[in-house]
Amino acid sequence: MKGEVQKLKAKPLTIDAGFTKDGLEAVSTLTGKEPYYVVGGMATQSYLPTSCRRATSDIDLSVVRPLNYEDFKAMAKPVLEYLRDNGYAVETGRRSRAFNLDVGGNGEKLLIEFSRRNEKSFDRARKHLERELAHSKRKIVEGRSSTYSVAAPEDIIVPKLMRSVNSLRRNPKFNQYLPESEVALSEEYIQKRLAFINALRDESMDDPKNLTLFEELKLVSDIFDIRILSEIAGINSKYFDEAAHDWRSLANFSYERDLLFNFILPQLNH
Repeated sequence: MKGEVQKLKAKPLTIDAGFTKDGLEAVSTLTGKEPYYVVGGMATQSYLPTSCRRATSDIDLSVVRPLNYEDFKAMAKPVLEYLRDNGYAVETGRRSRAFNLDVGGNGEKLLIEFSRRNEKSFDRARKHLERELAHSKRKIVEGRSSTYSVAAPEDIIVPKLMRSVNSLRRNPKFNQYLPESEVALSEEYIQKRLAFINALRDESMDDPKNLTLFEELKLVSDIFDIRILSEIAGINSKYFDEAAHDWRSLANFSYERDLLFNFILPQLNH
């Protein structure tokens, strides 16, 4: 959680920004050569029009093989070289669950994270990681010709949904953030939600030790992503069920799970 909070220090970006496009183009040097796909906020943005994109400060890569620090440096070398060749300052680092490239340029920062798994943890996750890789999509860096791999909408939604279920269990008062089922996904609604998320982010930046506030920000952001991604990109219900089966919080019925399905995934309420 502490590492996640640290990301708030970086200005959030959308994939419309030139800096982000350069980051994705750097990642594209791995396409067809390494078993990876983009997950999280940047993956969500890649399926949405500009007006619906929620800014974030990192590009998260799920790597489908064991990765120690030496493996990471070898894998990340073409990404790092592309960025340095284009004038960016890049430093390598490590966190408990990821190795990362800290990229800086023109006063902005971007984090490119590579999922970190040893042989044992990779073996435990191998089946669902290989399934996600097989269902990943190719996206073109907008305005350019390079492509990057991105998780399928179902594989973006499922971990966000799982995190939301667990968050509601810990903090029942967060139920207030579930949207009214009758509220249409209008342009006005989208802009209001994005403004609210940005305000929560600013508040979290001013109070970085308040982990409850940070969890509130994550929940509101995840709920927004799940709903908008499911309605705009669409969901294959059969594959969603297959993906959800890997996550205990979603495979079994619960009050919190049913609440979320009722409000943000009514088409999958079963």
